[in-house]
Amino acid sequence: MTEEAKKKLEEGGVNVEEAMQRFMNNDKLLERFLIKFVSDESYGNLVKAMKEKDCDKAFTEAHTLKGVTGNLALSGLNSVISEQTDHLRAKDFDAAAEMMPRVTALYEEVLGVIKEVYGI
Repeated sequence: MTEEAKKKLEEGGVNVEEAMQRFMNNDKLLERFLIKFVSDESYGNLVKAMKEKDCDKAFTEAHTLKGVTGNLALSGLNSVISEQTDHLRAKDFDAAAEMMPRVTALYEEVLGVIKEVYGI
C-alpha cells in the first residue's frame, strides 16, 4: 500500500495500522475486504429498518455493521454504530434514530475514500 493511499484511508476513518494487524500485514487482503465493504448491504438494511421503525431488525443490522466496521478498523464509524447498537439493544429507538445523520455521514465518508483509493 502506498503512503498516499494509507494517508487517504486514515483521513477517511480507516485505522490502517490496526487493520493491517488484523489482516496479518497483507495489504492485498485488506484491500479485497475494503472493496467488499462497498457492496455490503448492512447499512442499507439498517436505513430501511429505521424507516420502518423496526427496532429488532434495526438492532440486527446495526450489530452486523458494528462487527464489519470493527473488523475493518473503520474506527469512527464503528464507534458511532456501537453506540447506536446499544440504544437499539435497550429498545431506545428514538435515541438510535437521532444518530442516523452521524452514522450516514461517517458511512458515506468511509465509502467515498475507499472508492477513491481503489478506483471503484
